[in-house]
Amino acid sequence: MNEALYDAVFCYGENRVDPFENTKVDFQRIISDMRLVGYEISALNIVQQIMLEQLDNLLKIKANIIEATMDMENKDEYCKEKYGLSFKDIDALDPRHDIEWDIKSGRVIFFLAHDAQYKEEAYFIMFKKAFDVFTEKTGFSYMSQ
Repeated sequence: MNEALYDAVFCYGENRVDPFENTKVDFQRIISDMRLVGYEISALNIVQQIMLEQLDNLLKIKANIIEATMDMENKDEYCKEKYGLSFKDIDALDPRHDIEWDIKSGRVIFFLAHDAQYKEEAYFIMFKKAFDVFTEKTGFSYMSQ
């Protein structure tokens, strides 16, 4: 990536804090995708692209569980035993609407929306492993409110 562009887009403040310092994603692909659809290349928009990919991943996990258990008579018991949540609780998780993100103090954070705070335990039961992989790959941090 062009270093001057990187400095202009990603580095903030006097200390030049880089919110993507620990991020191990394919920036070339992300920026290329953003240019294809005409998105402005900004730190917040790049965070949005990275987060949307993660939300899609969470939705796929949820969809696979729902699809696999849809025709089961005992889907609630099966889901509680295998995933630690009832089918109803899994179905109620809506990452696209429940998870928000921002850049604060030079760090990228993601968190549950105010009206989804009561689902925090369910999110960590269901998606703990996915969150851990995501935070390791991106350097983004989950913030509990």
